[in-house]
Amino acid sequence: MTAAMAAFAISDAFINLASRTLPTGQILAITCLLSLLFFLTVLRRSNERFWSRDILNKAVLLRTAGEVFGSVGYVMALTLVPLATASAMLQAQPLALTFAAVLFLGEKVGPRRWLAVALGFVGVLMIIRPGADAFDPNVLWTLMGITGLVARDIGTRLLPPKISTSFVSAWAVALLSLLGLLIMANGNAWAPVGPIEWIWLAGVTVAFTSAFFLITAALRLGEVSAIAPFRYTRMVFALIIAIAFLGERPDLMTWAGTTLIIGSGIYAFWREQQQRSAA
Repeated sequence: MTAAMAAFAISDAFINLASRTLPTGQILAITCLLSLLFFLTVLRRSNERFWSRDILNKAVLLRTAGEVFGSVGYVMALTLVPLATASAMLQAQPLALTFAAVLFLGEKVGPRRWLAVALGFVGVLMIIRPGADAFDPNVLWTLMGITGLVARDIGTRLLPPKISTSFVSAWAVALLSLLGLLIMANGNAWAPVGPIEWIWLAGVTVAFTSAFFLITAALRLGEVSAIAPFRYTRMVFALIIAIAFLGERPDLMTWAGTTLIIGSGIYAFWREQQQRSAA
């Protein structure tokens, strides 16, 4: 799980670098087409079909729509705001998922976990700082990303066992590729892709597919209760990359908000495990 989070952070950094010379639509189109080739290969090796009526399953539709919506929001954030800020905001996703699970899945949450969720969103406000001079409206793209990825996770929980992750992932990147091309057709000219840009784009694809393999292995080999907290190591790697390689310097308020989000998330997870053990 830790290696998967490192790979995701590296993928985010490559997106940030590629966005300096390439438009967002072009980055989406190229990297998602490359990822689609990977997932189609996985489907073929497992004797699964890409064209299947399973795409009409309500859970698949919800997961796919959430993946597309969330990925666009997060990629836009990575191209417009510092990597450390975008990554810190993403750490609020598990807390947002807890809130959504109560609303849409009927899960029960006690007052302590509600307090953790509330404190996590205070951390989000500390990073965004609406109304302050330091407020950057581009950071709102991360909220779009969180909303979409929460919908994706809700859809994933509702997926029938017969439908594989590779199948829904293949459809998600296929639609993202198409969306990237549509964004390009809507005004963004195709930018020349030189050797350095191909390195960034290849880095996104390799890091993302590596993360897919690693997180799948983690979830199959380890107990979810043991490995889930290690998702927060993504923020550690993102901060190392942002400070050491991208020259970013998060301010004190960003550090404080990040700490509050991660601490609240770990506490909420710990309380959930305690209640499960008691049950």
